[in-house]
Amino acid sequence: MFKVYVTFKTGDRHLDTDWCDEKKLMQSLYRLIHGPVARLNIIKEIRVVDQDDCIVFLSQLGKQIFPHIPQQENNHVVQN
Repeated sequence: MFKVYVTFKTGDRHLDTDWCDEKKLMQSLYRLIHGPVARLNIIKEIRVVDQDDCIVFLSQLGKQIFPHIPQQENNHVVQN
């Protein structure tokens, strides 16, 4: 089970998805990374935590921070 938190560039924080399974998590991340909000470029951070409150995914300003991936593959935000 996972929770997805979003922090916007304004500093506002939002619980996007509350205690979801892996399928719903992937749908939420896809929407946040590739959907309309991503194109608006207003998301500062996407944070996914598990039941133990451990971070399992972290993205800041369109770059995946955790888990680490090579820099050349590390730009997942859709560019206008």
